Amino acid sequence: MFADPQSVTYATVAKSLAAVGRSADQSEYKLNDTGVVFDLILSHQFKTRSRVVARLRRDNYASDPLVPAQNILASMTATLTIDFPQVGLTPADAVSLAKALRDWASDANLLKLVSGET
Repeated sequence: MFADPQSVTYATVAKSLAAVGRSADQSEYKLNDTGVVFDLILSHQFKTRSRVVARLRRDNYASDPLVPAQNILASMTATLTIDFPQVGLTPADAVSLAKALRDWASDANLLKLVSGET
C-alpha cells in the first residue's frame, strides 16, 4: 500500500493528496485546492494478464465561452497503464518497458503528442 499522503507536482507546484479510499485492489488520493480538484487512483488486477493503472485527474470550473456568466466543468486525465502476462515476462520486464515510455515522455514529446502529432 502506498503512503498517505501521495505527492504530485503540477506546473512546478507540489500537491499533497490525502487517501480518501482504499480496498484490496485500489487506492484513491484527493486534494481540493481552492476549487481545483486533483484525484489520483492507483489500481491493479492480477488474472491471466496483470494490469496496473495510475490515473491522475484534474477538475476545475472555467467560464463557459458561450455563456460567460456560467461556469462549466473542465476536466482532464493522464493515465499510465502497464499490462503484462502472468507467464513469460517478469514484473521487472514490465517496469523496464514502463521506464522506457517514461523516459520517452519528455516535455517536447508530450507537447507534440497533445498537439496532435503521431
